[in-house]
Amino acid sequence: MYADVNGTELYYERLGDEANPSILTLHGGPGVGDHRKAKEAFEPLTDDYEVVVYDHRGCGQSGEDPPYTNAQFAKDANALREHLGLGTVVLIGGSYGGFVTQEYLTRFPETVAGFVLRDTAPTGEYDEQSRENARAGLPEVWERGLDVPEITFEEFDRVMDGRARDNEEFRRVFHGILPLYVPDLDEFDADAAREQIEGIHYHYETHNAMFSEELPNMDYREQLRAVDVPGLVTVGRHDWITPVEASEEIHSLLPDSRLEIFEDSGHSPNLDQQDEYIERVREFLDEIGY
Repeated sequence: MYADVNGTELYYERLGDEANPSILTLHGGPGVGDHRKAKEAFEPLTDDYEVVVYDHRGCGQSGEDPPYTNAQFAKDANALREHLGLGTVVLIGGSYGGFVTQEYLTRFPETVAGFVLRDTAPTGEYDEQSRENARAGLPEVWERGLDVPEITFEEFDRVMDGRARDNEEFRRVFHGILPLYVPDLDEFDADAAREQIEGIHYHYETHNAMFSEELPNMDYREQLRAVDVPGLVTVGRHDWITPVEASEEIHSLLPDSRLEIFEDSGHSPNLDQQDEYIERVREFLDEIGY
């Protein structure tokens, strides 16, 4: 389904019974991510909740209409909530979707009963640590001869700076760093990675805007101190791109939060340890009476 909001079309799916309380998910990876990972991760919740998954503007199957900013993405999320008549919701924001969730909380807190952050950060200052983790981890990927493109650090930095030249370079670099997202390189599935890469809708312009203009200037630390909504902050112990320290900082700033570190996970504990993750989310939803 498509919703016309704020001058663009957002692709969305409503999972579960619409009469149940609603969970609105916000995906990560601007320009490379979409609703499908959230659908896979959170479909188990549809026995008790309606789960809404969608593609941000400039992502997946949604319209490619600028601007690409955290503020615009948050406004789009709220507009979609209003379009669907969801009322008060619980937000689940992962990775870059966690940045957008924090932006949303600063703008529309009255519409949120609670929120879950997954492997995200309160500021762009963790970017250098992410790059150091990649510089430490990629040589082992290459030494093992894993079946991914052997990218250069020049290519890697260009994409991380938001200077990807085109969708082909964006695709190549993302494929090259996919092994970093698994908690253990022995678990890397090259065939599954290739299938994932081939199924992505690439929008390098979206990525470039977010990583060159938004991420370097992003800082929600002061605003988090004023968030009067209960939150669950989750992170995988082996996350290279939004390390544990970032989630610990978010937890320390929020007035009402719980922190859960998933010891056997990388960047996606909602999939790496799905059963445990869903159980913890259910516990949180029970705690806040949702």
